[in-house]
Amino acid sequence: MNFVNFLIGVTSFCLLLLLTHSASLSGGDEVRAPAPQCPTDGSCQLPTCHCASTTPPGGLFGPNVPQIVYLTFDDAVTIVNHPFYASALFNRKNPNGASISATFFITHEYSNYSLVHDLYRKGHEIALHSITHTTTTQYWANMNESGGLTWECSRPTYTYRKPGLWPYTNDFRSIQDCQIAPCPDEAFPGFWTVPMLDFIGDDGFPCAMVDECTPVPKTQQDTFSLLLRNFNDLYTTNRAPMGVFTHSAWLIGPVDRPEFAERMAGYLQFLDHLGSLPDVYMVSVSQALEWVKNPTGVADIDTFQPWAPKPEATNNCVFPRNCRYDNSTWERFMSACVPCPLNYPWVYNNLGVN
Repeated sequence: MNFVNFLIGVTSFCLLLLLTHSASLSGGDEVRAPAPQCPTDGSCQLPTCHCASTTPPGGLFGPNVPQIVYLTFDDAVTIVNHPFYASALFNRKNPNGASISATFFITHEYSNYSLVHDLYRKGHEIALHSITHTTTTQYWANMNESGGLTWECSRPTYTYRKPGLWPYTNDFRSIQDCQIAPCPDEAFPGFWTVPMLDFIGDDGFPCAMVDECTPVPKTQQDTFSLLLRNFNDLYTTNRAPMGVFTHSAWLIGPVDRPEFAERMAGYLQFLDHLGSLPDVYMVSVSQALEWVKNPTGVADIDTFQPWAPKPEATNNCVFPRNCRYDNSTWERFMSACVPCPLNYPWVYNNLGVN
């Protein structure tokens, strides 16, 4: 497993750019035809095409639809947050006996790649949150669309949060509301969108990321109630996948600020609750998409191979290297699973060779 594989993601990819959303899909100045309406003749068929809808795929309904939950975390993996990830996630199982899988949207700067590798070999998904973490919309609007991406998870929806909007391909025009323009209105056949179904905070306002919900919960009970209430909005309706999108900084903080420990306790209580339900599966975003492509009812879920138990991957980062880079204006440190690159890896030089 070389450095660039960690940098761009070792399994599948997602561009979670909260301020730019789908602008990077426009292909810069390339002009595409507007996406047509979803056909009614049945020509859009799984596993390669799926129109935006609140109806569960595969003709499944009710309690035979497994409730999918994807736990996601943004930004760098470090010695500060990795212990929490290990204690919170590593020993949890889904009802079929497989380990749960979370999705980590990794940014490059300050990421400890030996710890990224540890998450990967434990069965968690490493996804792309960009190298630069640049928040300027125009920067991404000028990028081209070539990047090997097969799905994106960047568009929140309030209109279709209850019942929830299922993941869909961009072959045809989406019904999803556009909260942050520009949103794509062109066709991108076979490219999946995983909607971010808005949570509703205790003040009644929507929040795509849990740590944006207001008022910010300060007790275990308030945190658990926030998560459980929004979970039940889907679990008791059409069982569209629920994403718990957050940053570790919402749960990890100074010891003299007890609200962080309280929120962590509430988050763990919520995971315990999910683990007690026989039809709830905490899987990665890519695993969720595999299910959407090949819908399998709860009664037959043990035969669904993408969710089957898998052995832990080999540790290919036995001797991590600690790398240091500096010039007259900045200093950077990086832990890598390969010999330290000559230069600090960055955009257009992601191997650090130039």
